[in-house]
Amino acid sequence: MLKKVHPVLLPFIPVVELLGKMLGSDYEIVLHDVSDGDTSIVALVNGNLTGRDVNAPMTDFGKFLMSDPRSIEVDYIANYPSEAGNGRPMRSGVALIKDEEDKLVGFLCINFDMTKASILKDMGDFMMRTIPLSFESVKTEKFSGIKGHESLIEKARKKFGKPLNFLNSEERKQCIKFMDSLGFFKLKGSIESLAKEMGRSRYTLYADLRSVRDGHD
Repeated sequence: MLKKVHPVLLPFIPVVELLGKMLGSDYEIVLHDVSDGDTSIVALVNGNLTGRDVNAPMTDFGKFLMSDPRSIEVDYIANYPSEAGNGRPMRSGVALIKDEEDKLVGFLCINFDMTKASILKDMGDFMMRTIPLSFESVKTEKFSGIKGHESLIEKARKKFGKPLNFLNSEERKQCIKFMDSLGFFKLKGSIESLAKEMGRSRYTLYADLRSVRDGHD
């Protein structure tokens, strides 16, 4: 026997399926019908993350939202901590769905299992961790293998804080002005190297360089 679903909630059923496909297997998507004062799961994707099926009871927090009069002023709550039945940490959000009379009729819930994210965070912290050198005269080892074009291009990347092919038109001219001050364009093949780095034609960079040197930047 099919569960009775409040008409306001019917358009959200395919949304549950869509979110499940788009967000992936670490996200549980749940649609609750609470229109008659009882609770009923009418759509569920990846319920294995919390160990629930369509017959699972409402959580204590869900019951609180149903009973607390302040919830009428709330449209959604995002990124609050939650916990799966087996103790795995989760990050959750809920949209409170109301009818035309502003009566609460349902919850659309998204629960993210943070297990894999926690592993990635730990790996990232480990891979970025360094221990400063304890020698008084040397705190950081510096490698000087980069020569010529590449060394100056690397200085420009650091100055602008991003790959040079992401610079906008004004930033590109400022970069060319900076590199001209370093003597970059005195090096053989400099325009070709920079054009490749910036993803622009040589003619564009020649025009930018002329503009900068003529004081039109």
